[in-house]
Amino acid sequence: MKKRLNKYYGIDINEFKEYNDGIIFFVGGDYYYFVKSLYDEEYINFLFNICNELKNIKLHSFVFNKENKLISDGYVLFKLNNLIDDITIQDIYSFINVDCSKYKNDYIFMDKFWEDKIDYLEIQLTELSNNKLINNSFDYFVGIAEILIGYLKDNFDKESLNLCLSHRCFNSLSTIEFYNPLNISFDIYLKDIASYIRITKNRELLLDVIDKESRNLNYLKYFFVRMVFPFSYFREVSNVLIDGKNNEGLVKIVNNEYEYECYIYEMEKIFGIYIFSWIKKE
Repeated sequence: MKKRLNKYYGIDINEFKEYNDGIIFFVGGDYYYFVKSLYDEEYINFLFNICNELKNIKLHSFVFNKENKLISDGYVLFKLNNLIDDITIQDIYSFINVDCSKYKNDYIFMDKFWEDKIDYLEIQLTELSNNKLINNSFDYFVGIAEILIGYLKDNFDKESLNLCLSHRCFNSLSTIEFYNPLNISFDIYLKDIASYIRITKNRELLLDVIDKESRNLNYLKYFFVRMVFPFSYFREVSNVLIDGKNNEGLVKIVNNEYEYECYIYEMEKIFGIYIFSWIKKE
C-alpha cells in the first residue's frame, strides 16, 4: 500500500495503522484512510457526487490522485473529517433527515436482498466449504432468516416506502466507517436505528421507537424483522467462506444459539409479534 500511495499520490509514509482492508496514516496535519474498494470508477464518481450534494453531513473527503481520478489500482484515498469518540443517536438522525426517495427505482428491498445473499452463500458452501461449524449451523440460521423474510413479504406494504441516507453495513460505533462514503446507501430510516439499538442495547430507545411506530404497523413489522434477523451470523459466514478469515467470530455466535433464541422471544414479547412457534415460551 505504501508503494501505491507514492505512485498515485506522491505520499511517503513511515507509520500507519491497519484498519479493515486499508491503512490509516497522519500527514500534513490530517488523518487519511487508504482503503480497498470493490466498486468501479462509475459508481465511485456517483458516490463523490452524492457527497458534494450533502449540506448538513460531512462525510470523509475523496482525494484525487495524480491522474485526477478517484480510484487507484482498486484503492481509494479519503481525508478523515470525523474522528469523534462514538456515534450517537443524533448522528443517526442526521442521516435520517436526508431524503433519498429519488433513488427508489434502484432500491432492493430487504427480502429480495437477503434471499439473493443467502442463495449466494449456499452456493459457496456447496462448492468451497468443508467447515463443519458452518455445515452444522447454516440450516438453523437460514431457517430463522426464511421465517422473517416470509413474514416481511406477507405483511409489509412496499408502496409506502420512503428512503433516507443510510449505511450498507453498520455493526460498530466506528466514526471511520460511519462517515465512509463507500459505506453509504439508501434505505428505510429504521434500518440504522435498529442497528444502533442492537449495538448499544438501548432498551429505552427501543421502547420509544416502538411507541412512535405503534401508529404505523407497516413499519413496526419491518422494525421487528430488523431487530431479530441473524445478520451477524451471515456476516461471519461470509468472512470465512469469501474472505478466508478465521472462525473466531462464528464460534461465538454458534455457541450462543440459546441466548439468541431467548433474545428473539424477548423481542416477540416487546413487539407483540409472535412468529417463531418452535421457540420455547415461558
